[in-house]
Amino acid sequence: MFSSVKSVALSGINGIITNVEADIRNGLPSFNMVGFLSTQVRESGERVRAAVLNSGFYLEPKRILVNISPADIKKDGTSFDLAVAIAVLAAQMGFDNEYLKETAFVGELSLNGETKSVNGVLSMVCAAKDAGIKRFVLPIANYREAKLVEGIEIIGVESLFETVEIVQNKAVKGRECNEVLKMDEDMKLPDFSEVHGQEGIKRAIEIAVSGMHNILMIGQAGSGKSMLASRIPSIMPPMSVDESLEVTKIYSISGLLEEGRGLIEARPFRSPHNSISLPALAGGGSKVRAGEISLAHNGVLFLDELPEFNRQTIEILRQPLEEKKITIGRVNGTATYPADFLLAAAMNPCKCGFYPDRKLCHCNEIQIKNYLSRVSRPLIDRFDIVTEVKRISFDSIFNKEEKELESSEIIRKRVCTAHDIQEERFKNEEIHFNSQMDSKMTDEFCNIDSKTKKILEEAYKNINLSIRGYYRVLKVARTIADTREKREVSELEVAEAIHYREMIERFWG
Repeated sequence: MFSSVKSVALSGINGIITNVEADIRNGLPSFNMVGFLSTQVRESGERVRAAVLNSGFYLEPKRILVNISPADIKKDGTSFDLAVAIAVLAAQMGFDNEYLKETAFVGELSLNGETKSVNGVLSMVCAAKDAGIKRFVLPIANYREAKLVEGIEIIGVESLFETVEIVQNKAVKGRECNEVLKMDEDMKLPDFSEVHGQEGIKRAIEIAVSGMHNILMIGQAGSGKSMLASRIPSIMPPMSVDESLEVTKIYSISGLLEEGRGLIEARPFRSPHNSISLPALAGGGSKVRAGEISLAHNGVLFLDELPEFNRQTIEILRQPLEEKKITIGRVNGTATYPADFLLAAAMNPCKCGFYPDRKLCHCNEIQIKNYLSRVSRPLIDRFDIVTEVKRISFDSIFNKEEKELESSEIIRKRVCTAHDIQEERFKNEEIHFNSQMDSKMTDEFCNIDSKTKKILEEAYKNINLSIRGYYRVLKVARTIADTREKREVSELEVAEAIHYREMIERFWG
């Protein structure tokens, strides 16, 4: 007796259709599972045996062999329980194969036969839909998440017994949830209107978000660097549906999606502690999970106290910042996760945090240099904008000007306008923002006159501007011009962009 049902395995944020095959024949009673399985999947046999018996079904004392193919893909997690149980019962009871061919099963089983939620359902359902599968049977706890995908019938079940009834009766619909999907509520984000002074830094952050340029803030302790960074999401444009789906997939696979949660609509803001390990930041581990850089996808990754991070750990950022993805290789296989985020970082200028105020700072030049050298020059070069955050005066706390009261909503409108300009500019390209331009595109879209070229030449000589730095200055200048809705890049924009580059030579030159 043989049967085959469909299920879904996960690789990165993508689902892979698998076949769960069951063969029952005479021989010594046994329950074996093969197919490049993890320990969790192998344990499924014992859970399934107990769930079948406790659901009121009889399991014949025969030799049972379950194979989950393809065999070259490592299967992990507890999501195969329901598919294994249905495959075994189908081989024993003779379910309709045509119905099974059009249906995928996913879910963990408790020993009494009840279904339990699993991670990564959104990716699984998307893979099933793309493969032409008509219906998807899963735990009722995952129903709302699965319903985010249109074009495939979702059947939520509470138990193995209920699942068998649906299969036997060839039900088109199973149990449904009447509750409305819980979407992101209008969260109250920290607003830039709450920040006293710091107009120059607000301007730098606006430019960074407008062109998706990485930004580094250097300033004395207590100058407001973390406060400013926490407000970056408030001026970022809303995510598109595709962006929301991608972010939701990552959080679902990572087990960070709340039960009953719909699409994640708010852009992620991740701020890991400086003691974070390399696998936690980049992703990895025995199960190859997504790291902080992937959890920050389509949002902001904020690294506070940058020099305090382990140097080897943060050096891993260099490649994802260029490629917008990260591939994690392990003995059992590889997984690729998206990692397209805005990198914002903050640091003190010295160990005590008060340089260049010599009344408070007692660090000597060697100590300052050693502290700054904790961050490598190649990583610093990945920041398009490096700006100094100065402590605000006492008077500015109480004497606020109208300009200082500018809300995040007003800034966001200007950012959205700049994004629209870039979207139109790159409509025939594979990029979306100025920061993603290569050297050829930069030369094409950043035409400058002889006077502006002269300013760049002087900067190239005076602040030891590298070729990479030269093009990053032009890209930032292009973004500044976009914020002003200007077609051409003038000397004014280039001069401002150079200013954001001078800090690198001041501290690391």
